[in-house]
Amino acid sequence: MIPAVAVLLLAGGFCGWVYWRREFAVRGRLLLTLARVVAVAAVASVLWNPEVSTGGGAGSVRWAILDASPSMAALDRHGRPVETSAADRAEALAAAGVRVVAAGDGVGGRSRLAGAVATAAEAGAREIVLVTDRRLADPVAMAALARRLEVGLAVDSGVAGAAPNVGISRFDLPRTVAPGQPLEGRIEIEGWSGGASPVGGSQPSPPLPPPAAAVAVVVAVDGAVRQTLQLPLPADGRASFATFVLEALPPGPRRVEARLQRPDAFPRDDRRVQIVQVGSEDPGVLLASFAPGWEARFLLPVLAQATGLPARGYIRTGPDRFQPMTGGRTPPDGPLDRAGLARLMRRAELVVAMGVDGAAQEYLGRAAAQARRIVVFPAAGAGAAAAGVAAGDPQDGEWYVSETPPSPLSGELGGLVLGSLPPLIGVMPLLNQGGSVVLEARRGGAGTPRPALVLRNENGRRSAVALAGGFWRWAFRNGEPVESYRRLWGAVAGWMIADERSRGMAGVRPAGTVFPVGAPLLWSAHGHEGDEVRLTVADSTGRSVLDSVLPVPASGAFATPALPPGPYSFQATAGDTAAGVFEVESYSGDMLRRPVAASELTVAPARDGPAGQGRRPLRTLPWPYLVALTALCCEWTGRRRAGLR
Repeated sequence: MIPAVAVLLLAGGFCGWVYWRREFAVRGRLLLTLARVVAVAAVASVLWNPEVSTGGGAGSVRWAILDASPSMAALDRHGRPVETSAADRAEALAAAGVRVVAAGDGVGGRSRLAGAVATAAEAGAREIVLVTDRRLADPVAMAALARRLEVGLAVDSGVAGAAPNVGISRFDLPRTVAPGQPLEGRIEIEGWSGGASPVGGSQPSPPLPPPAAAVAVVVAVDGAVRQTLQLPLPADGRASFATFVLEALPPGPRRVEARLQRPDAFPRDDRRVQIVQVGSEDPGVLLASFAPGWEARFLLPVLAQATGLPARGYIRTGPDRFQPMTGGRTPPDGPLDRAGLARLMRRAELVVAMGVDGAAQEYLGRAAAQARRIVVFPAAGAGAAAAGVAAGDPQDGEWYVSETPPSPLSGELGGLVLGSLPPLIGVMPLLNQGGSVVLEARRGGAGTPRPALVLRNENGRRSAVALAGGFWRWAFRNGEPVESYRRLWGAVAGWMIADERSRGMAGVRPAGTVFPVGAPLLWSAHGHEGDEVRLTVADSTGRSVLDSVLPVPASGAFATPALPPGPYSFQATAGDTAAGVFEVESYSGDMLRRPVAASELTVAPARDGPAGQGRRPLRTLPWPYLVALTALCCEWTGRRRAGLR
C-alpha cells in the first residue's frame, strides 16, 4: 500500500511541476493539473490492480461452469445424454441466483475448464460450481489456478454418470505401402464401465448388466469390410490391442476405417480413419543415417524447405533395421529393412547417406550406385566411394573454413562471413581431383587448405561429398552461422535437382491426411514462398466448399478454416498442379479420459469476505477506464482553450 501511495504522490508532484514550472502561466492551470493527476492516478490504479468490493449481489459471488465438452454428449444408463441432466442442474442453479456460463474446448476431444475458472474469478466469482462429468484434461491446473486466485471450487452432484463405453484409442497404419506388399496395422481400444454413481454423489446407482466378454472391431477399406477382429474387453482405464494384415490393396490413396461393430454410449470414439497411399508418394528427399549424430536433425528440414519435396529420414538402430526419424503417436512409416531402404533410395529424388564407412558402403550396394542424386557424409575414406570419390581417413583437429573456390555454388555462397563460422572436424584428404571444390578448410586456421565439400557431375549423376564433419555446429549458433548452414545446404540441394523436374514434388499439399474436427486445416507449400496458390476443396458429393487464391507466406505454410467431418478432395495450382484427398474425422477421445475424483476438484476459498459481498480485480471494472478517459479529454479541451499544445 505504501509504495503505491508513494508512486501516486510522485506522479502528482511531477504533473504539478510541469504545469507550474515548465508551462506558460494560463488561467485554469490548477484545474488542468488536477485533471492530469486524476488521469495518472486512474492508470496507476489499473496497473496496481487491487481487489475491490462488488457489493452484496449474490450473482457476483457464485458462478456455475457448465461443461460443454464432447464427453457430455455420452448416454447415461437410461439412454439419455449426460448433458441433459447437466442442463437441468444448470437451470436449477440459475433459478437460485447463480450465474451460469458454458465452457469447454471440443477441438481434438479436449475438455479444458481452467480458462473459464480464470474468467469467472476475474469477473468477481468467489465460489464456482462445476457442472461436469469430471473427464477433464486440466484438473491439476484448474485446481491450482483456483487456489492462486482464492476462489472456491465444488462439483455439482446431480449430473448423471455415463453408461459403459468402449472406444478406439489408437489406430496405427503406415502412411505409404508398396504395391503388392501387405498392409500391417494395429488397433487399440480402451473402455470404462460407466458411472457407478452420479458424479460426486454418495449413493450408488443400480448395478449394470455385465458387458460382453469381447469387442468386435470391423476393418474396412474404401467402405468394403475386409476383416472383423475380436478384442478382449478392457478393464477400466486399461487397453487391449490387436494387429491385422490386409493383402492386395489396389494402387492409389486408400481410405482405411476401423469401427466398433456395436455402438455404445459415446459413438464419437467408435470410429477411426487413416488414409494410406499404395504404391506412390515416393520420398522426394530420403536421408539414411548409419551412425548417431546431430547432422541429420538439422539437415533434413533444410533440404525439405529448399527443394519443396516431401522428406523422410531413417536412423539405423540394428543390423538390418532403420527407424523413422519422424516422431509422434502415429509414425508415417514403420521401420525399414535393407530391401525397404533400397526400394526408397531407387525412387527418391535426392538421397542423403550419413555415417557411411566401408561396411555401410557394402550394405548400400547397388541402391547407392543407382541413386541419380546423392549426398554422402562418409565416416571413413571408404565411405566416400558411394559418391565416386576417393578419400583418405579423417584427420583430427579443428578445421576452419578459409575459402570458397570457384564452383557452381559460388554465386550463392559469395557473401558467407567465414570468420564467424565454428570449426569443422575430421577432414578427409581428397585422393582424386574430379569434381568442384565448394569449401576449403585449414587446420587451426593455418597451413595447407584441404577440400571440405566436393560436387561431382558425371554422366547425368550428381553427387556431393562432405569431406569434413561438424557442419551441425553452424546450425547450433544463432545469427550468421545458422544462416550460412541454411544457405550452404539449400544451395547444394538446389544444384542437385536443378536440371531435373521432380517426379515426387507434391507442390501444395495438406500437412496431414486426417484432421480433427473443429481444427483449422494446415497446408505445406515449401518452394512456393511469396507465390499465390489457387486452392479448390470439394466434399464427397463433388460440391466445392473452398475455392480461393491464397498467398503463401515466407514460412511456406498457411491455414484454411475448419471443415465439417467427412472425406474431401483438393486441387492446388501454383506453377504446377497437385491433387489428393484428406479427411476430417469426428473422433473425440474425451470419453476415454479417466474421471477425476470430485475431491481433487474441490477447493475451499482462501478467505471469506462479509456475507453476500464479492471482490474482483480493479482492472475488470469499467469505471477506472472511464475516469481516465474523461480526465484526459477534459485536460485536452482545457489546454486547447487556454492556448497550450
